This record gives sequence, C-alpha cells and structure tokens, in this order.
Amino acid sequence: MPATWSTRIGRPRVGEVTLVVLTSLLLTVFALAWAFRVKEVCGGAPFDEWGRSSIFPAGPPRALIPCYSDIMRLWIGRDVDRHVFPYIHGGINEQGDLFGGVVEYPVLSGMLLWLGAIGAHTDVQFLQHSALILAPFALATTALLAVMTRWWVLLWAATPPLVLYAFHNWELPVVFTSVAAVAVMAYGGSVDPRTGGRRMSLRRTAIIAAVLLGVGFSLKLYPGFFVLPLALYVLTGGQSLRARRALDWVGAAWVAGTATVVVIATQAPFMIAGYDGWKAALDFQGRREADLTTNSVWYWGLRLLTGGETDTYHSLVGVLSPLLVAAGFAVAVWLGWRVYQRDGVFPWLGVAAAMLCAFMVFHKVHSPQYTLWILPFFVMLRVRWWIIAAYLLTDVLLDISIFRLMGYMHHPASAPWQDSVGVSVSVWVHAAILVALIVGFVRMPIREPLASYLTTSVAPRGPLTRLADADDADARAWVGTPTLVRGDVTLRPLRTSDAGALAKLVPASDLSLYAWTGPIPQTPEDATRWITTALSTPTRVPFAVLHDGEFVGTTSLYDVDASNRTLAVGFTFYGRAAMGTVVNPTSKLLLLEHAFDTCGAVRVVWHTHEGNSRSRAAIAKLGAEFEGLLRKHRRFGDGWRTTAQFAMTDDDWPGHRARLLERAAR
Repeated sequence: MPATWSTRIGRPRVGEVTLVVLTSLLLTVFALAWAFRVKEVCGGAPFDEWGRSSIFPAGPPRALIPCYSDIMRLWIGRDVDRHVFPYIHGGINEQGDLFGGVVEYPVLSGMLLWLGAIGAHTDVQFLQHSALILAPFALATTALLAVMTRWWVLLWAATPPLVLYAFHNWELPVVFTSVAAVAVMAYGGSVDPRTGGRRMSLRRTAIIAAVLLGVGFSLKLYPGFFVLPLALYVLTGGQSLRARRALDWVGAAWVAGTATVVVIATQAPFMIAGYDGWKAALDFQGRREADLTTNSVWYWGLRLLTGGETDTYHSLVGVLSPLLVAAGFAVAVWLGWRVYQRDGVFPWLGVAAAMLCAFMVFHKVHSPQYTLWILPFFVMLRVRWWIIAAYLLTDVLLDISIFRLMGYMHHPASAPWQDSVGVSVSVWVHAAILVALIVGFVRMPIREPLASYLTTSVAPRGPLTRLADADDADARAWVGTPTLVRGDVTLRPLRTSDAGALAKLVPASDLSLYAWTGPIPQTPEDATRWITTALSTPTRVPFAVLHDGEFVGTTSLYDVDASNRTLAVGFTFYGRAAMGTVVNPTSKLLLLEHAFDTCGAVRVVWHTHEGNSRSRAAIAKLGAEFEGLLRKHRRFGDGWRTTAQFAMTDDDWPGHRARLLERAAR
C-alpha cells in the first residue's frame, strides 16, 4: 500500500506532559540561576576573620532587586560558621540571642543549615552550598506541579517569587513536602488501568501523605496544619459520592497518628540529646516581637493605634495573634464541612489552603518569602487571574520596599517615604487577599488534571494534545489536498478565488435542473460563504473541477474518518455544459484511485436524495451498491431528507476500475 498519507495515521509524537515538564524545568533552572546571582552579589571579598563579606548586607548600590539573604545572614551569630551540630550544645541567653548551633527554625531546617555549612569558610560559600541543597527541591516541586496541572505550573516556574526567594531562606524543602503530599493523594486516587479503580486505598494514600506533612512540620510548621483537613477527608470517605457511609474514624486516626509519630521521630533525638537547645528555638519564637522585620498587619496596623511598640501593643499581639489564627482555622474547617454536607465531598485541599491563609495573615510574623508557601495553591486551585496578579505584583513591591526600609531600622526618620508606603500598601493588599481567600479557597474548584486524578477519573487531554487530535482528525491529515489530473480533467483544491466562477456556474434559468441539490450559490458573496464553509469543515476536502482549464463544477471528499479508513464522495454539481460528458466519470475515477490506491481506504460512500433518480442511476453506474434508505438523515430545505446510501469497498474496487477507465477514455 502506498505510504503517501496513510502512514501518518497514528504517527508518534512527544507527549504534552513531557513537553510541559521539560519546559517548566528549564524555566525553573533559569529562575534559580537568576535567584542565585541576585543573592550572591550581597557578599564577596574581602572577608573578615569569621568569613563575613565586607559588603554584606548592602551589596551593590542601586540594585533593583534587594540582595539581602537570610541564608548569608545566619552564617554569623548562630555558630553556623563554626560548624557546630545544631541544637545539641546551644541555648538562648537572657537577651534572647541564640548560640551553640541553635537556629530559630524547626530541627530539619536546622540540619539543612548545618549541611550547607560543611566545607564552607565564608558566607558566600555557605550560600553556594545551601543553593546546591535547595535547588533540587525547587525542581522536584516544578515537576510535580507540571504533572498535576500542566501549563498552570508556569505560575510557579515563571513568576518573580522563585527568583526573589529561592535562596533567600530555607522555604523550598517545606514547599516540596506540601506539594508532594498532594501529589501522593493524586497518584493514589488516579485510575489504575488494570482495574479501573483507585491505584491505592484512600487510607494508605493519606497515611503516606501524612508522613510528608509530618516531615514538613519539622521543616517550617505549616504543612502540619494540613493534617487536620486530610484526616477529615478520610473520615468522610474521600471522593466517594455514594450514599454516605459511617464515618471512618479509624482511617482518620491513622492519618493523624502517622503525622504525630513522624513529628516525634524527627524531634525526639534533639529533645533527648540537647533539650535546652531544642527548647531554645521555641523560646526564641515565643519572645519574638512584631516589629519592622515581621512585615505583619500588626506592625502596620495595630501599632499605629497603640502609639507605637508599647507594652500594650506587644501584649495585644501576643493574645490576638494566636486567637485569630485559631479562629481562621475553625472558619476554614467549618466552611469545608458545610461544603461536605452539600456536595458529599470534604474539600480538604481548599481547606488546607484557607488555613494557610489564616496563619499567614494573623501570625505576628509575615516574611515576604512566604509567597512561596501559597503560590502552589494558586497553581492547583482555580484562583481568579486578577487575584493572583494583584498578589504577585504587590509581593514584588513588598520585597523591594521592605529591605530598603530595613536599612533604616536605627534611623527610621530618614527612611524614604515611598519605601514605607510601598511596604504598608503591600502588606494590606496581601492581608485583604488572604482574608478573602480564607473563605474563597474552600469553594474553589481544583484545576485539571489534578481534579480528575483525585476523583479517580480519566484526566482530560491537554490543550496541545487536543489541538494535535484535531489536526489528526482533519480530513487533510489523511487524504491531503492533492491535485489530480487525467487527460483534460483536473481536480484541484477549491479556493476562495473560485467564488466568481462558482457564482456564474449555474444561471438562474437552469436552477430547475438542481432541485435535488442543496442551495446553489448565485452571487459572489453566496459563493464565498459556500466555499468558506467547505474549507472550514474538518472532515471535508473540497475540489474545483476543471475541464480544459475551465471551471465546470465542484466535488468533495467528506465524512472522512481516518481511523476507520472510510470516506464519502459528494457535494457534487456541474454546469449544464459538463453534464453527460467525460467530466463526471473521470472525476470519480480520480477520486476513487486516490481514496483506494493512494490513501488505503476500505470503503467509499455516496449519499443522495431518495427521489433523485438521475443521481441514483449515475452512482449505481459507477459500480456502487445500494445499501438502503436513511430516514431523516440530512436537513433539506425546511425539512428533512431521506437519503439513499450507496457504497463501494476496496474488495469491489478492482472489478469496477476497468469500467471507469473505459468510460473516462470515451
């Protein structure tokens, strides 16, 4: 069989998921390289006796993106530069300063600091080593988001936060654990091709996710909050939309218990080996005050009402902050439970995102890099574009303003007014969005294909894949747009420039000859619309029929079905002069040779009105067999047409080809 067109059916192509993953990973690599460069310029030679850069933290003057980095800052002051193993030998002094390897982060983040310091002798080397540790977490997060949300991953990989904060602090590992927990839930809930059901039971999937969330708690706390909505999701039976069963208290207990065991397992060695050092990190956070460095609504709101950082201010923050965080958690869970009662599914992912919003807005510390925490939820949930844009734009403004303003901490009166305004506006825009999202996240649908994975459904094909499918389904992908010639008869692709000739083909005086044919174009405008419709129909390939170079009619291949290798011949009409001549048999010979011999068709069909005896006789004369009447098969005028159907198969074709050749020769 000739391979001109038929071999294109089912041709292999690179999967869209692979394209998305590779594209987003390349963008992530670019963002990480940029992020490293932004922070690296904070330091450099000469270094003092402790390895501190002489230009830290100012960096180069007039830098658009502030170079300040918490990673480089902690090289001095926590005995990181002395390579002291974290927590075991340290504590906190009366002034609230940590020493002996103790850092203000949970134990696993402290271990990452210690690992990053191995082999480093300057703050720049410490940044370099830390970047090598952190970068794989960013890449892994990108890959997971790409698989779960396809092109929406670009919100993570190609927006400013990754550049601003990838190497600002130790956020990337904790972000990875929360995203990985969602990915585990998606994998466990996705369709097993062998059974058609879930790949893993809901309990087992949630328990594995709880392990990741427990690890995340020991990195930066917040993933531990997500255990509650996950346990409630298991308690209520997950995505099962059957009649409500008894609540699964055992499964929920397993989820909560697993996360608790993981947290204890990661914390206990440090508690036992150096309780004072382990507790010192907690004491530091307890003593921390909502000052300029915290960027919180407390500093930029309540402080102004209490006359500054007074005892009253700090006391109110100490009470109101935990109360409002707890209240935000309660509201998120309550709203999620209402959704469960209405829809039968507890929206654990939306509730987890809402709880994160409550923590971010009401906690007394709101560091700019926390944007990396919420950004994956912008990717996974259907957040309106203008909310995302407002949040990210003000985040850039906050990052630029706050670190400039912090340079004037000891001389606030000399700080440029625009930096104060920039921080204040950014903090309050973020706060307004986060408060709105406490309610909004719970009701937001999940993006595809993540939504299908979680519901044990087959995910919809991606946009590029759908475009490729449409291209493959197009008639031209199989039969092409050939120019076919035999003798003085030519079939070439129909063009809009044929509109004038088509309009003149059948004069009004001859319309009675075409009573069984569809509307015949009579004006150039009608002819242009007719041709445009023919060309834009995916399953049709229209031809102009030329005799001795003159336009004498039109015909089409239509209902082209490449997968079943079948097509129809129709939409044929000629001018009066071509009727009864060699034109029609030659045209049909050319089309049938192309269909059977070139494209490998197995079946060619003809349709005509049941009352069109002239057309039925012409089709039968070609050798096609009458197969029956199709009632109400096509619209015809103001009503419906009963169609007479004829067909010829590839088995019939060799016997009829010789007869057609003889007719064409005459």
